Amino acid sequence: MIIGIIGLGLIGTSLALSFKKEFKNVYLWGVDKDNKVLDYLSERKILDVLGKDITRLRDLIGESDYIFISVYPSGVVDVVENLKNYVSEKVIITDTASTKFKIMNYMNRDEFLRKLFIGGHPLAGREVSGPLGAVDNLFTGKVYFLCPAFEVSEEKVEGLRRIIEKINASPIIIDPEKHDEILAFTSHLPQIIAYLLSYVSVKEDNLSFFGSGFKDTTRISKSDYNLWLDILKENDIKIKEALVEFEKTLKDLIENLERKDFEKIRHIFKDSREKRLRLRD
Repeated sequence: MIIGIIGLGLIGTSLALSFKKEFKNVYLWGVDKDNKVLDYLSERKILDVLGKDITRLRDLIGESDYIFISVYPSGVVDVVENLKNYVSEKVIITDTASTKFKIMNYMNRDEFLRKLFIGGHPLAGREVSGPLGAVDNLFTGKVYFLCPAFEVSEEKVEGLRRIIEKINASPIIIDPEKHDEILAFTSHLPQIIAYLLSYVSVKEDNLSFFGSGFKDTTRISKSDYNLWLDILKENDIKIKEALVEFEKTLKDLIENLERKDFEKIRHIFKDSREKRLRLRD
């Protein structure tokens, strides 16, 4: 089995480590535009072939069974367009971007790609970006969303599902628009709030006075901000809807505080606690 990975950051390199761990007979090739990343991975011999230019791997691309694209959401389409001339019809092309609606709209409009492309998004990550943060168990126990294009065969969907299950993740088929709506609340909104909380709270005269609660809450604000700006652009409508709902709740809290209606605030806190207790850690 030949698997290609384009974009060897945290997710891409973790995929490579996971495939190497779980599959005995897998041949891995990878592409990244960063020479430092390529040097780092070359020294560790995680992949069999590394390159900076897709066109120089055209023969290997044509023989590949799976190609994972792990770049910023806005870059997925360009990568796929560069691959189109080299892939065979047997290949499954997928991505790992945390937005799906715009990407899948593009794929479904293309007569060739809508037979090959399955959108993907593992609900996995760390605040440490790049291949240095990669681990071989990043996807263990994690949900892995799949959004098949309109004409992808059941055989291809099942093939990718088996690959995902082999790295101990849980594949779930989902509508792309529904995916972006859910993730706006469960991933994108929390990330924005973490950034803003750090932005508002951290000052030169209080750096030594933060407890574990603040550090736990804002841990993800150490993530790659360029990636999150890209996600904001790609899922702007759904994220705005989530922010508006959050803003309304925040305004209600402020109004209750001004009226000294602590009983209503208590109910908000109580409901919040009960909702959080329903989540599995």
